[in-house]
Amino acid sequence: MTLIRFNHIAPHFYASDLGRTRRFYESVLGFTLDYADGEPPHYAVMRRDDVYVHLSQVGPNRMALQPGAAFVAVAGVDALWTRVRERRDCVVVDLTDSDYGSGVRFRVFTLRDPDDNLLRIGEPQTPVAS
Repeated sequence: MTLIRFNHIAPHFYASDLGRTRRFYESVLGFTLDYADGEPPHYAVMRRDDVYVHLSQVGPNRMALQPGAAFVAVAGVDALWTRVRERRDCVVVDLTDSDYGSGVRFRVFTLRDPDDNLLRIGEPQTPVAS
């Protein structure tokens, strides 16, 4: 029997200005450009460690930008939160401890990118079964 294993998941967000959104992920969260398609780019993949975010430029014929959401598990959530909340160009919700049930607690905050995509960023405070 072949083992089936999921390796990672990457959110795919729409961007009204791909360059601006790319700079946000680079300057605010420390991502780097992994891949870009087109000149000027209409699609980009941003990467930090083992986390990827796919970004697509919204064309003029697209009716409405629909924001997305993703949860990102990190190490060092307190340091990242301190770095992000000091920026004037970020919409960030306070850092809190949240009970996710079954004895699993995360220290989390929520961040909006320039296109209102929500990133809930958290660090487990109790061991999580793999």
